[in-house]
Amino acid sequence: MANLEKLVSMEDLRRRARRRMPRVAWEFLDSGTGAETALKRNRERMDAVTMVPRMMRAARTPDTSAPLLGRTWTAPIGVAPVGLQSLMWPGIEKALAAMAAERGIPYCLSTVAGESLEDIARVNPDFWFQLYAPTQEAARKDLIRRAHDAGAKALVLTVDIPRSSRRERQRRAGVGMPPKTTPRLIADVLSRPSWALATWRRGVPTMRTLAPYVPAGDMKTMAEFTAKNLGHDLTPEAVAEIRDLWPGTFIVKGVLHPEDAEKMVEIGVDAVWVSNHGGRQVDIGCAAIDALPGIVAAVGERTEIIFDSGIASGADVARAVALGAKMCFLGRGFVWGVAALGAPGAGHAEFILRDELSNVMSQLGCHRLDELKERLA
Repeated sequence: MANLEKLVSMEDLRRRARRRMPRVAWEFLDSGTGAETALKRNRERMDAVTMVPRMMRAARTPDTSAPLLGRTWTAPIGVAPVGLQSLMWPGIEKALAAMAAERGIPYCLSTVAGESLEDIARVNPDFWFQLYAPTQEAARKDLIRRAHDAGAKALVLTVDIPRSSRRERQRRAGVGMPPKTTPRLIADVLSRPSWALATWRRGVPTMRTLAPYVPAGDMKTMAEFTAKNLGHDLTPEAVAEIRDLWPGTFIVKGVLHPEDAEKMVEIGVDAVWVSNHGGRQVDIGCAAIDALPGIVAAVGERTEIIFDSGIASGADVARAVALGAKMCFLGRGFVWGVAALGAPGAGHAEFILRDELSNVMSQLGCHRLDELKERLA
């Protein structure tokens, strides 16, 4: 059993997760695209955001509560959608969904997750559903209907996948879906006994939400289906059509330009989600944190602003909130928690992030989140 007193930061969880995950799963999670300069740029530009502490403010116990979309959450920290999470750690979606429900933070399930949206709804009735819109009209409408029938509180349409990206690092590592069974893979899996045992108990990872639309049902066929049919060729008109199909809270994820944000507000979105897909789509793209202020200036008075990409600590959450984000989501970070510690790691990751955020607010002299913007250097 891990000593939690020694796992005091998200980086501690990252290092332990890497030791416990097979290489094929780690490479899928950790990689960017191209030379991974976008991945590095996200980190470098986040670190460039500095803040000025104000003293003698008696801010020992700041209030981290975050209002968003008609609800007050316990912190501006959410669990981002990550595809193929069950490959990274078996049962992770349910562990994260249950933790989010217990801790009062938003949880968003990916279209290509290992659990069905119906099963996640039973674990977390307040879940959000991230949509890679199928190009096939019947599948697209049925997937939206199922999310509504399951009680999803928000539909999050991802728009930043015009085509699959070149994940060179994954190619070099031999990452494929399903991974090819080779002596190297077998040795790798056997060297990770906790993961291997959990996978043996759970079964081969698959994409359960998409199963009704892929007759063969095996992982290879599902991977081919997702590459050819999900998330591509979206236009503002297509987004408007999905807005009309969805009667509830509607969020568009993957926006980096103010003019694109303006178009989404005109369509009637309830929130714009600023993201560069964690540096996994276009290597010469801007850092998401650099795009955030321009989008806040353009549409922040008319819609809610959500942020991801480059968030790896509670201090990063403070930075993004100071620049105008109402909620910050992490994908990789919560995977690190569960991969490092099993299901209890979901809560430990959330505790680290919230505790860091609270401490940073105290050090800056902030009682409330809305005061963080006053501390920007």
